[in-house]
Amino acid sequence: MNTTKHNNNKQDKIKLPENIFSRFFLIACFIIVAVTITIYVKSLNNQFTNWDDNLYITDNANIKTLHGDSLNYTFKKTISSYEQGNYHPLTMLSYCLEYEKFKLNPKSYHVTNLIFHLLNTLLVFCFIWLLTKQKWVAFITALLFAIHPMHVESIAWVSERKDVLYSFFYLAALCSYIFYLQKEKNKGLFYALTFLLFIFSVLSKAMAISLPIMFFAIDYFLNRKFILKTVLEKLPFLVLSFIFGYIAIIAQKSGNAMDDAVQYNFFDRILFSSYGLMTYLWKLIAPINLSCFYNYPVKTDGLYPVIFYIAPVVILALTYLIYRSKYFEKDLIFGFGFFSITIAMVLQILPVGAAIIADRYTYLSYIGVFFIIARWINNLLENNFEKEKSLKIFSITVFTLFLIMCCYLSFQRSKVWHDSISLWSDAIKKDDSFPLPFNSRGDAYFLKENYDKAIPDFSRAIQLKYQTPDIYYKRGMAYYHLQKYNEAIKDFNNVIILDNNFPDAYYSRGLAYYNFGKYDEAIKDYTIAIRKNSNSGKAYNDRGVAYDNLGKYDEAIKDYTAAIQHNPTFTKPYLNRGNAYYNHGKYNEAIQDYSSVIQLSPTFAQAYNNRGSAYGNLGKYEEAIKDYTSAIQYSPDFSSAYNNRARAYFNIKKFQLALEDALKAKQFGFAVDSYFIEEIQAGINNAKK
Repeated sequence: MNTTKHNNNKQDKIKLPENIFSRFFLIACFIIVAVTITIYVKSLNNQFTNWDDNLYITDNANIKTLHGDSLNYTFKKTISSYEQGNYHPLTMLSYCLEYEKFKLNPKSYHVTNLIFHLLNTLLVFCFIWLLTKQKWVAFITALLFAIHPMHVESIAWVSERKDVLYSFFYLAALCSYIFYLQKEKNKGLFYALTFLLFIFSVLSKAMAISLPIMFFAIDYFLNRKFILKTVLEKLPFLVLSFIFGYIAIIAQKSGNAMDDAVQYNFFDRILFSSYGLMTYLWKLIAPINLSCFYNYPVKTDGLYPVIFYIAPVVILALTYLIYRSKYFEKDLIFGFGFFSITIAMVLQILPVGAAIIADRYTYLSYIGVFFIIARWINNLLENNFEKEKSLKIFSITVFTLFLIMCCYLSFQRSKVWHDSISLWSDAIKKDDSFPLPFNSRGDAYFLKENYDKAIPDFSRAIQLKYQTPDIYYKRGMAYYHLQKYNEAIKDFNNVIILDNNFPDAYYSRGLAYYNFGKYDEAIKDYTIAIRKNSNSGKAYNDRGVAYDNLGKYDEAIKDYTAAIQHNPTFTKPYLNRGNAYYNHGKYNEAIQDYSSVIQLSPTFAQAYNNRGSAYGNLGKYEEAIKDYTSAIQYSPDFSSAYNNRARAYFNIKKFQLALEDALKAKQFGFAVDSYFIEEIQAGINNAKK
């Protein structure tokens, strides 16, 4: 069957299929939705990852501002700002809405992504049916779109909400454009709707700027005349595309996403784009060895791997074959045109992101190639030539096996995105020659306080020439938490060599020196940290502790006071200043500070115990006993509080209670003075006489 037969009508009016909402459509939609949910149901239990999810969602204060009285503020903020080198305000607004309702429950974000993917699949079905009037072509295209493993990234990765969101409006606009081509009384309404959907799409992701060119591709497929009228009707869309294209470039520059442009010349970029096109087409057929990150190639003896020089030849050959095609000419040109138009922006002619290719870039683009496959399968199904029967059976069998393979691989791939560790472990398994996955997995281990596993990953990233102040600092902190202070100090030294304006490195090195008992060195580092970051309340507090250990109580009190001034809700300096006053014999001042701690943290047992000791030194034993009792209430095994209360009871001659507390303190491991117990016993005995 000639695939272009139905397109030979040269009339300007485009007729729609009358049976688009037929029984076949409903059954087909049910099958597609059921299969897709089965594939992705496990992904709904996935967590957030540290691959941008932290920047867009978990650590992003901008999505936490949506409240009833501040919706206007939220909209203005999202519409006028960039996020991580991207301009997609509608995507950010969707996160605001979700956070307002579900906070940081990852399941809700994954459910939303899946819902949009299901809607997009149904829109693909409608678009292809409207375009071709062939239900099986529409069904096969939509099914491939729903299940292909290269699409997992866009669905299972919360930060790729922009993919599924912009595609939703993009596909809806394509459907609306075909309705517009009917030339009926609602033509103006559909034109306006198409333009509105285009605005929503480009506000979700910049890749949507290809939509006006897609309209020309649809015109070509439907044999619509290329005249001034058909160009002028697209002019508003083209103007909007240029505007948002410019905004996208500015946004990329603002996030330093184009900083690597100077590393590669134009010839390199041609090699990269050819390699990208070839790889995307290859992975459509063989979606294996997928990864969340594909590194740029490294030159050896001045040359890239040979595949990069073969790629342009392959692309030229493929282009020539499409040009020479007769039987499938229109299908091939439209299908590959759809693919090329929608992926052109991310082929690294202009640098976008840090990876040479990305699975997510195929989310919309593959529709064109899926369409070619679907038309070919449909032709086989409609072909009744007996001599081609064996080819038909073989092809259908292979295609069925391909569908099963895609379902299985997508199901498995969605589990890779379960959390940061599984994601980066998979990336390392695919390519262990690049530092970013090691650094990112190290971060994930670090956040889980699994420092023993974080250190080898940070070390491997450093070995692979990722020698930044940040990674040395993180490894240093991992060593610090493992009490390997020598190694920590070495890493903090490296940080300072690379960036001597890194306050946290001085502060953390001060902590390491302190734990070595090197208080003078610690004080020097805390002082530098304070000078480089005058708002460092923690550094003031910890320098005060170091002064305390040197017996310099006046200097310590000054630092604790400075720490409190910088952060009045920081409990540690109140407690420490109270201890310093206590050591100075200034018990009333100590009581005031301990009371401040209790006001800020009403269940802080140590503060009650210390205030009780201050009251005891003032001879206020009843107040002391109340505080010791509170300390024990909030920390039932607080041995020193039992011992202290025992002494208070002893001082007011409640010897039996004193004995009970002394024995309790001993039971919980406190080294109670034996002479004290003897004194209590003597008191009890004297009371009996």
